[in-house]
Amino acid sequence: MNRRPLLVTVVAVAGVVLLAACGGVFWLARADRGQERDCAAQVAADEATVRTDRHWTAQDVPGIGEYAEIHWQVDHPSFACSRAPGPTDSRYQGIVRLAPADARALAAGYPWTPVAGGAVEVWPGLRAYVPPEVRWRRSPAYDAGTRAGVEFDPDRALLLFTVAD
Repeated sequence: MNRRPLLVTVVAVAGVVLLAACGGVFWLARADRGQERDCAAQVAADEATVRTDRHWTAQDVPGIGEYAEIHWQVDHPSFACSRAPGPTDSRYQGIVRLAPADARALAAGYPWTPVAGGAVEVWPGLRAYVPPEVRWRRSPAYDAGTRAGVEFDPDRALLLFTVAD
Protein backbone atom coordinates (compact mmCIF):
# COMPACT_ATOMS: atom_id res chain seq x y z
CA MET A 1 0.00 0.00 0.00
CA ASN A 2 1.47 3.33 -1.10
CA ARG A 3 0.66 6.29 1.15
CA ARG A 4 2.48 8.84 -0.94
CA PRO A 5 -0.54 9.82 -3.13
CA LEU A 6 -2.62 10.28 0.03
CA LEU A 7 0.09 12.47 1.61
CA VAL A 8 0.39 14.57 -1.57
CA THR A 9 -3.39 15.02 -1.62
CA VAL A 10 -3.50 16.07 2.05
CA VAL A 11 -0.63 18.54 1.59
CA ALA A 12 -2.26 19.96 -1.56
CA VAL A 13 -5.62 20.41 0.20
CA ALA A 14 -3.92 22.01 3.21
CA GLY A 15 -2.03 24.37 0.85
CA VAL A 16 -5.25 25.38 -0.91
CA VAL A 17 -6.97 25.98 2.44
CA LEU A 18 -4.00 28.04 3.66
CA LEU A 19 -3.97 30.16 0.49
CA ALA A 20 -7.72 30.70 0.73
CA ALA A 21 -7.40 31.75 4.36
CA CYS A 22 -4.60 34.23 3.51
CA GLY A 23 -6.67 35.61 0.66
CA GLY A 24 -9.66 35.99 2.98
CA VAL A 25 -7.58 37.86 5.54
CA PHE A 26 -6.22 40.13 2.82
CA TRP A 27 -9.74 40.77 1.48
CA LEU A 28 -11.04 41.56 4.98
CA ALA A 29 -8.16 43.96 5.62
CA ARG A 30 -8.84 45.78 2.36
CA ALA A 31 -12.57 45.92 3.09
CA ASP A 32 -11.80 47.29 6.57
CA ARG A 33 -9.68 50.10 5.11
CA GLY A 34 -12.45 50.92 2.65
CA GLN A 35 -15.01 51.08 5.44
CA GLU A 36 -12.64 53.23 7.50
CA ARG A 37 -12.24 55.66 4.58
CA ASP A 38 -16.02 55.74 4.10
CA CYS A 39 -16.53 56.36 7.82
CA ALA A 40 -13.90 59.13 7.88
CA ALA A 41 -15.61 60.81 4.90
CA GLN A 42 -18.98 60.57 6.64
CA VAL A 43 -17.55 62.01 9.86
CA ALA A 44 -15.94 64.90 7.94
CA ALA A 45 -19.24 65.64 6.19
CA ASP A 46 -21.09 65.44 9.52
CA GLU A 47 -18.66 67.89 11.11
CA ALA A 48 -18.93 70.33 8.20
CA THR A 49 -22.74 70.39 8.31
CA VAL A 50 -24.31 73.45 9.92
CA ARG A 51 -27.62 72.41 11.43
CA THR A 52 -30.62 74.60 12.16
CA ASP A 53 -32.94 72.11 13.85
CA ARG A 54 -34.27 72.80 17.34
CA HIS A 55 -32.23 70.01 18.93
CA TRP A 56 -31.04 72.20 21.81
CA THR A 57 -33.35 73.03 24.69
CA ALA A 58 -33.18 74.90 28.00
CA GLN A 59 -32.21 71.57 29.63
CA ASP A 60 -29.01 71.58 27.56
CA VAL A 61 -28.37 75.33 27.58
CA PRO A 62 -30.32 77.00 30.40
CA GLY A 63 -31.95 80.31 29.54
CA ILE A 64 -32.20 79.90 25.77
CA GLY A 65 -35.99 79.67 25.94
CA GLU A 66 -37.96 79.67 22.68
CA TYR A 67 -35.13 81.02 20.58
CA ALA A 68 -35.72 82.69 17.24
CA GLU A 69 -32.84 81.07 15.35
CA ILE A 70 -30.04 78.55 15.85
CA HIS A 71 -27.04 77.29 13.88
CA TRP A 72 -24.92 74.51 15.35
CA GLN A 73 -22.22 71.98 14.49
CA VAL A 74 -20.66 68.84 15.92
CA ASP A 75 -16.97 67.94 16.19
CA HIS A 76 -15.50 64.54 17.02
CA PRO A 77 -12.05 65.21 18.51
CA SER A 78 -11.38 61.50 19.03
CA PHE A 79 -11.37 59.02 16.15
CA ALA A 80 -15.10 58.45 15.68
CA CYS A 81 -14.52 55.48 13.35
CA SER A 82 -12.60 53.40 15.86
CA ARG A 83 -13.99 49.95 16.54
CA ALA A 84 -12.22 49.79 19.87
CA PRO A 85 -14.53 49.84 22.87
CA GLY A 86 -14.86 53.07 24.76
CA PRO A 87 -16.49 56.45 24.46
CA THR A 88 -16.39 58.58 21.37
CA ASP A 89 -16.15 62.21 22.39
CA SER A 90 -18.28 64.81 20.70
CA ARG A 91 -18.23 68.58 21.04
CA TYR A 92 -20.98 70.89 19.90
CA GLN A 93 -20.99 74.59 19.24
CA GLY A 94 -23.94 76.75 18.36
CA ILE A 95 -24.99 80.33 17.76
CA VAL A 96 -28.45 81.15 19.12
CA ARG A 97 -30.47 84.28 18.41
CA LEU A 98 -32.58 84.58 21.55
CA ALA A 99 -36.07 85.98 21.81
CA PRO A 100 -35.83 89.52 23.32
CA ALA A 101 -37.58 88.50 26.57
CA ASP A 102 -35.27 85.53 27.04
CA ALA A 103 -32.20 87.69 26.37
CA ARG A 104 -33.35 90.21 29.00
CA ALA A 105 -34.02 87.43 31.54
CA LEU A 106 -30.64 85.82 30.89
CA ALA A 107 -28.86 89.18 31.20
CA ALA A 108 -30.61 89.89 34.51
CA GLY A 109 -30.16 86.35 35.88
CA TYR A 110 -26.35 86.25 35.99
CA PRO A 111 -23.44 88.66 36.39
CA TRP A 112 -21.87 89.01 32.92
CA THR A 113 -18.40 90.46 32.37
CA PRO A 114 -16.76 91.32 29.04
CA VAL A 115 -14.49 88.66 27.58
CA ALA A 116 -10.93 89.93 27.75
CA GLY A 117 -9.73 90.97 24.32
CA GLY A 118 -13.05 89.96 22.77
CA ALA A 119 -11.38 86.94 21.16
CA VAL A 120 -13.66 83.93 21.36
CA GLU A 121 -13.18 80.77 19.30
CA VAL A 122 -16.06 80.44 16.88
CA TRP A 123 -15.87 77.43 14.58
CA PRO A 124 -15.36 78.35 10.91
CA GLY A 125 -18.77 77.07 9.80
CA LEU A 126 -20.52 79.31 12.34
CA ARG A 127 -18.55 82.54 11.84
CA ALA A 128 -20.97 83.80 9.20
CA TYR A 129 -23.70 83.99 11.86
CA VAL A 130 -21.68 86.23 14.21
CA PRO A 131 -21.70 89.94 13.40
CA PRO A 132 -18.27 91.61 13.50
CA GLU A 133 -19.36 94.11 16.16
CA VAL A 134 -20.36 91.41 18.68
CA ARG A 135 -19.24 92.04 22.26
CA TRP A 136 -19.13 88.74 24.09
CA ARG A 137 -19.66 88.53 27.82
CA ARG A 138 -19.05 85.56 30.08
CA SER A 139 -20.53 84.52 33.40
CA PRO A 140 -18.65 82.05 35.61
CA ALA A 141 -21.84 81.74 37.68
CA TYR A 142 -23.75 80.58 34.61
CA ASP A 143 -21.00 78.16 33.52
CA ALA A 144 -20.81 76.64 37.03
CA GLY A 145 -24.45 75.55 36.91
CA THR A 146 -24.49 73.90 33.49
CA ARG A 147 -22.52 71.60 31.22
CA ALA A 148 -22.51 74.27 28.51
CA GLY A 149 -19.95 77.04 28.34
CA VAL A 150 -21.48 80.21 26.91
CA GLU A 151 -20.59 83.66 25.69
CA PHE A 152 -23.44 86.12 25.46
CA ASP A 153 -24.03 89.47 23.80
CA PRO A 154 -27.15 90.87 25.50
CA ASP A 155 -27.32 93.87 23.15
CA ARG A 156 -27.70 91.58 20.12
CA ALA A 157 -29.56 88.78 21.98
CA LEU A 158 -26.87 86.42 20.70
CA LEU A 159 -25.54 83.42 22.58
CA LEU A 160 -22.61 81.17 21.67
CA PHE A 161 -22.55 77.82 23.43
CA THR A 162 -20.04 74.98 23.51
CA VAL A 163 -20.94 71.59 24.98
CA ALA A 164 -18.79 68.47 25.32
CA ASP A 165 -20.22 64.98 25.56
